[in-house]
Amino acid sequence: MRLRGGALVLALLLAGCSSSGEQSDIAEYDTLTGVDLSKASAAQAEDMGDHEATAEEYQAGFQRFRECLSAAGFELTDVDLSGPVYDFGVPDAAVQAGADARCYESEFYYVDMLWQTSDEIQDSSETAKFVHDCLRRNNVEPEDTLQEMGEQLREAGIEPPECLR
Repeated sequence: MRLRGGALVLALLLAGCSSSGEQSDIAEYDTLTGVDLSKASAAQAEDMGDHEATAEEYQAGFQRFRECLSAAGFELTDVDLSGPVYDFGVPDAAVQAGADARCYESEFYYVDMLWQTSDEIQDSSETAKFVHDCLRRNNVEPEDTLQEMGEQLREAGIEPPECLR
């Protein structure tokens, strides 16, 4: 079984911590830039048309994904809808048959990506808590958003590996 959900990790923030001089403003970053959207269903395309995802669009996309897998003869396992990002398992047989990839990409992938990278989710994520704690350990009073805390890391010269100690 393959577990999915809550997969966005510290990498998004840490990628913005480089000192390359390039703009690293997470809020200015469009998650869908350069992404091939041709495999999205009409319903998913409509949901992501504004390049944002609401909780309702996230829920609808998940339901379409689940129904698509069910129509292909597979059921998700260990489904937990209690958090802002859903956790669930995909049967190996669905992965091997290609139903997982086909259904996920056509019905949920892009909305899932937009939702998990939204300020609402990022600011309350485990990553935000991790960065918050890192700033505190380094005697910096954390701001409210993940974007602001990322900027604080850069301004304080705190390198990402230091947060792992």
